[in-house]
Amino acid sequence: MTMAGTYDSSLVALSFAVASLASYTALDLGGRIRASRGWPRRAWLATAAIAMGGGIWSMHFIAMLAFRMPMAVGYDLGLTALSLVVAVVVTGV
Repeated sequence: MTMAGTYDSSLVALSFAVASLASYTALDLGGRIRASRGWPRRAWLATAAIAMGGGIWSMHFIAMLAFRMPMAVGYDLGLTALSLVVAVVVTGV
């Protein structure tokens, strides 16, 4: 059985915009990481990890929402939140 899905163009564009803004923000914060020492460096790193990991996760989640299937699709809140945390932690590492 073959199922064909469609995409919501506005959500695809939003996904691209989120990815672009998150990348720009994380790169800007990366420069601040290099210029600082001690606890401010760790704070900038955490902020950059949240920006980049959250941006990566958000871009993918919005893109998943953009894909329309001819059946009901649901998301588990716990697993979805865990995937966000994993994205931020891995980006920080």
